[in-house]
Amino acid sequence: MSEKEIKFVPKPGTCVPWEVKKEELQKIHGNEEIVKKEWEKLDAFAYSFIWFWVQR
Repeated sequence: MSEKEIKFVPKPGTCVPWEVKKEELQKIHGNEEIVKKEWEKLDAFAYSFIWFWVQR
């Protein structure tokens, strides 16, 4: 396994942590806090959506 294929265990309530997504994006132009906040909202929605369908 290469260093780029780092396995991670996300915190409860997240699918892809911001730290992992930030590495994928490489350089962020503009205010990073806005991007981070929006990513975390989208990620929380995705987690809730998946959780809802798994529990049905």
